[in-house]
Amino acid sequence: MDYKNIYTFSKNYASVKKKLIQLIIPLGVSLLFGGFLYSSIILLQYYYDEGILVIFIVSAISINYLINSSMEKQEMKRLKKQEKLYAQAFIKLHEEYKTALKDIKSRDEFMSIVSHELKTSLTVMLLKLHSELDTIRNAPLANFSVVRLMEVLKNSEKQIARLKSMINDLLDVSLITTGRMDLQREDVDLVVVANQITQSFSELLKRKKYKIRIIAKTPVVGKWDKVRIEQAITNLISNATKYGESKPIEITISKNSNQAKFIIKDHGLGIPSSEQKIIFDLFKRAAGNGEYKKGLGVGLFITSQIVRIHGGKIKVVSIPARGTSFIIELPLKK
Repeated sequence: MDYKNIYTFSKNYASVKKKLIQLIIPLGVSLLFGGFLYSSIILLQYYYDEGILVIFIVSAISINYLINSSMEKQEMKRLKKQEKLYAQAFIKLHEEYKTALKDIKSRDEFMSIVSHELKTSLTVMLLKLHSELDTIRNAPLANFSVVRLMEVLKNSEKQIARLKSMINDLLDVSLITTGRMDLQREDVDLVVVANQITQSFSELLKRKKYKIRIIAKTPVVGKWDKVRIEQAITNLISNATKYGESKPIEITISKNSNQAKFIIKDHGLGIPSSEQKIIFDLFKRAAGNGEYKKGLGVGLFITSQIVRIHGGKIKVVSIPARGTSFIIELPLKK
């Protein structure tokens, strides 16, 4: 077919319509197989006409624009989604990095405190023992004092007990953090336990002029690990005697149908609200205005974990310079 015949056919509307259909079908097929430009050139060789050419060019440009626009939108969505994921991952890594720095700092502080406490206790004990040994070896028998030796031995016994307590705390931390603290449950009366522990503190209470009052209307018995419950209550009473400023301490023990409640309240230094959130964390302790005694920062952590393992809760209510209350809630049923 020559160009003259093509021109003749283009004057007829039906023929033009037919040619357009013939144009669009191969164009669509060529797009699917990526041969748009090549197919376009071939088609133009056979269907050249000014009107058809314009329609063809406009159609081609429009289709190309729509395809590119759609692909660009999809790519933008994919990139934005990827960007969001990267941002979330970066934020998470940054938070983990900050947490790791805090943990490292806490660990270093803990190791420093442990080293200081162990060295101090051992150094004091060894110096006094060496002094007495030198006296026994070199001094005349007439200058030997049994009373002074007894004082040295008593002090050494206290230091050893303190070191033993610290080591036990560290072992408990290890058991807790590795999930190996098992409970030996039995019938335990909180009122009886509180009275026994208070009695064991009698010498300290007398020396520091403390008075502890236990308020309980009835026995409060639950299925708990007696040794661990004693440990938790001992930690809280010890804490109250450290910061209670020799003011009265009240222990209130009560129960309802399914829960036991133990409250110990002192009227001492109190804890600032900004520090109440961290006192149950491992190796963390309240600093206050410098009036708090140094320690390992594990006592309240151990107490809180013992309560948690029993399925209970512990919280603190405190007002600086007015006192602190620790509240333990334990389930009466296992």
